[in-house]
Amino acid sequence: MNATQESPVRSLQLFEPDPSAVYTIETAAHLAHVGRHRILVYYKEGLVSPVAAPECGGFYFNDEAIRSLRRIEYLQHELGVNLAGTKIILELLKQVENLRDEVRLLREGSSTPNDYRQLARF
Repeated sequence: MNATQESPVRSLQLFEPDPSAVYTIETAAHLAHVGRHRILVYYKEGLVSPVAAPECGGFYFNDEAIRSLRRIEYLQHELGVNLAGTKIILELLKQVENLRDEVRLLREGSSTPNDYRQLARF
C-alpha cells in the first residue's frame, strides 16, 4: 500500500429492521457482517441470545440480537476489546439504559423532592 492509498474505515451502520421480524442464523450473520461460528461463540459466552431455543429447530434472532452482534463486532474488531471486556461493556450499557428509563419514569411520575428522597432509600 502506498502513501496515497488509505484503508477503508468501517463504522457502525444504522440498522432499523421490522421489530417483529425473526432471522435465521444465516440471515443474522449476513445482516450483522459476522460469521455463523462467531455468533455461536457469542451465544455460548452469553453475549447474544436467540429468540427461539436452538433445540426447537435452530437459532433465530430478532432485531435486538442483530444490534447486539453489530455492537460486539465493533467493540472487538474496531476497538480491540476482548470477549470478557465486551461482556462487561454490554452489561454496563444495559444498566445505563435501565437507569435512564428509571429516571425518565421518576421525572414523569414524581414531582416533589420528598418522593425522590423516599425512593433513594431503596
